[in-house]
Amino acid sequence: MSNWEHGLCDCTSDIRVCCISYLWPQLQIMQQRATVDGRQCEITDCLFTALCFPCVTCLTRSQIREKHGIEGSGVMDCLTVCYCTLCVIHQQTMQLQAKGEKPSGLFMV
Repeated sequence: MSNWEHGLCDCTSDIRVCCISYLWPQLQIMQQRATVDGRQCEITDCLFTALCFPCVTCLTRSQIREKHGIEGSGVMDCLTVCYCTLCVIHQQTMQLQAKGEKPSGLFMV
C-alpha cells in the first residue's frame, strides 16, 4: 500500500489546479470520475454529480484510492470529503496527474 502523492493541504503545489478545483469543483469531480473509469466525461457524470455531489466525491475518492493502492477506508474517505471537500478535490486531481492521467479535461494542458 502507498500514500497520496500530494498532501491534503498541499494546495499551493499547482495554483492552476487549485483555482480550478475551488472555482469549479463539480467539473473536476465529473472529469475525475471519467478519468478513473478510463473514458470521456458524459452527461451521466454531470447528472450524477449535480444530484449528489458529496456521494459522488466520496465514491470517486474511494475509486482513486483503490486504483492506485492507497491506504485508507470508505469511512475515512467520507469523513475527509465532509470536512475538506475542496482540498480533497485538489488532492485527487494532483494524484491522477502524478500517475500520468489528465483529470481536468479541457481546463488542463
